[in-house]
Amino acid sequence: MSCVEDFLDAQMWYLRYCGVFREKSVLGGIRLSVCLGVLVVFMVLQSIYIFQHVHHFAMICDAIPTLVVCMVAISKFYIFVFHPAALFALIDSFKALQRRASREDLLLFRRSGAFHAKLTKIYMTSALIVGWFYILSAIVSGISRSLAEGRVHFVAPMAFPHNYQHPLMFALTFLFNCDSIHMSIFISGSVDTCFSELATSVTIHFQLIQRQFQAVDFAARTAEDELEVVVAYHKDVLQLCLAMTNLFQYTVFYLLLLDSVLLCVIGYQFVIFMNTPRVLMLASMAFVMVLQAVIYCYHGSMMYDESLKVADAIYQSNWYEAPPAVQKRLRLCIMRAQKPIVTKGGFIKATLPTLKKILNSTGSYITMLLSLETEQYQQQ
Repeated sequence: MSCVEDFLDAQMWYLRYCGVFREKSVLGGIRLSVCLGVLVVFMVLQSIYIFQHVHHFAMICDAIPTLVVCMVAISKFYIFVFHPAALFALIDSFKALQRRASREDLLLFRRSGAFHAKLTKIYMTSALIVGWFYILSAIVSGISRSLAEGRVHFVAPMAFPHNYQHPLMFALTFLFNCDSIHMSIFISGSVDTCFSELATSVTIHFQLIQRQFQAVDFAARTAEDELEVVVAYHKDVLQLCLAMTNLFQYTVFYLLLLDSVLLCVIGYQFVIFMNTPRVLMLASMAFVMVLQAVIYCYHGSMMYDESLKVADAIYQSNWYEAPPAVQKRLRLCIMRAQKPIVTKGGFIKATLPTLKKILNSTGSYITMLLSLETEQYQQQ
């Protein structure tokens, strides 16, 4: 049963940095409020910087990726600030449902847990490399400019609207910047892999429901009792899906909406800085952002497909040998199973076709931005 009790522990371990604990405490609450405040202030400062340099397209492109990443992190952190009880209740419900599984079925959940523990480490490592690229790049740039100018010149990892050349102001800005980077990474990585593991568990449950419907012998006397058990199981899974999609709807909306914008800007910068070391940092950030979109769209499609297959599984059973009352109930089960689980936020659905549209539109956006840059260059 250890795989049940350790469910999502790998993700929650990283969230401790941001003050997210199951047991409420004064220190945890203070850290949680500080994290939210830091992210909001960082977003405001980036917005001010963009408005200050509204006529410098290249400088805006430098600030937009960090602004978008911060906005996405806030949308994910929203769950832990305003709905922590709902999240932990959802986790407990998943654990309770797994405890009812047989020993053979528990192997599926154990493999899923081991895979997502590795996925979380890979995700965090790749995201941290991107963040440390920014920090290291700022340090190297500051040293280079100081040597070239013959005086100390400070450079922060991200762009800020205020003057931070005073040593004390730079120290505060640098620490604030580093803290916000690690917050964004731990929040985004934990929430994304948390959604991935929850969605995988839902997919496994739907597969088990399909097997159980097909295993029922509707010609036997015990068919009605067996059907009652499977229908109750299906109902519990559907309730979990509803709670899960409601909890992650804002994350899905802002992530997929802003991801296309961010990939567009990163792609444009990738073309501009093709022959510079910065291209490695841009490629790493693009990989992380595409991975985020893939996680939500892939699992959204998997839950959609597997929930529909329940109706097929019922139809493939020997329902025609069941009594009329049981057949009537099976028709109701088929009608409910034909309404798929849709993971969406607002008008955006997290499916593989949506991911394809995002990636296809990114190329068009990059071409448009490059043409605008060429026109601006010709006018000058």
